[in-house]
Amino acid sequence: MQIKMEKLNSLNGYLNVNKEPGMTSHDVVFKARKLLKTKKIGHTGTLDPEAQGVLVLCVGQATKMVEYITDHEKVYEAEVILGLATDSCDLSGTIVDKSEKRIDARAFEAILSQFTGDISQQPPIYSAIRVNGKKLYHYARNGETVEIPERDVHITEIRLLNFDEAAQKARMMVTCSKGTYIRSLCRDIGAALRTLGCMGQLIRHQVGRFTLSDALTLSQIEKRISQEAPESLLYPLAYSMDGYRRVSATDQGRRFLLNGNKLFQWNLRESLDDFYPGETLRLYDGNQLIGMGRYVINDEGNYIKPTKLL
Repeated sequence: MQIKMEKLNSLNGYLNVNKEPGMTSHDVVFKARKLLKTKKIGHTGTLDPEAQGVLVLCVGQATKMVEYITDHEKVYEAEVILGLATDSCDLSGTIVDKSEKRIDARAFEAILSQFTGDISQQPPIYSAIRVNGKKLYHYARNGETVEIPERDVHITEIRLLNFDEAAQKARMMVTCSKGTYIRSLCRDIGAALRTLGCMGQLIRHQVGRFTLSDALTLSQIEKRISQEAPESLLYPLAYSMDGYRRVSATDQGRRFLLNGNKLFQWNLRESLDDFYPGETLRLYDGNQLIGMGRYVINDEGNYIKPTKLL
């Protein structure tokens, strides 16, 4: 039994899952735990049950990196349905309004520039954001009203893929920051066009460096595990972390790093002058990722504070 547990605990890394429609993100985690025979798995950003695409799972020590993977930029392919509003801002909800106004492709594409860059959006009430300590969807299910605060997000690019004028449906590719609600974006595009809008199909194509073309469905994972070691399916802990700059401890500073102590200039190989206050950094012992840290300047001086060790 001891040997078996040691083998299970050796699974550390990221599993790039192609979530299929009809499953919750929790369903995927539950199934993956059974396939990999380990309980230590978490996901890095919920996909709605009817959405599909990239769902990155963190396995073993990688669960400590969930917040950093979640922070990655994401790419979605979204369907916008004009002339229709639902309480959930997608087709899973109850229709609350309709509009007969017709929009053409030129008008739709022209409005998209209003939604690039830094924008504010109000999340749908059917979401897991907490307001006054309670998730928004609890208010919705109980028929309660609540003021939903807007949140700032960043949209790098919106590209129109096609527009069906007869059906009043558009498909667009959206590159955006964490926290962006595509359902809210579809609703707001409709409002900007002086009509209604909600989201139809949603496909997540990318999370950081994790892409849909490399993702595996649960059935594919099950088949691969029957033929090869599960470790072969996992990406290493440092994968997709290149958006964070790295720092390395000197030989003298190694024990300070491994013990989670503050790292001052004398025990670092890189110059602290190269970093900005509050910057999140990768921490290395030689070529091995040890964890993540933050650059701090205060009355004690300037140093790097380890915030998460693997």
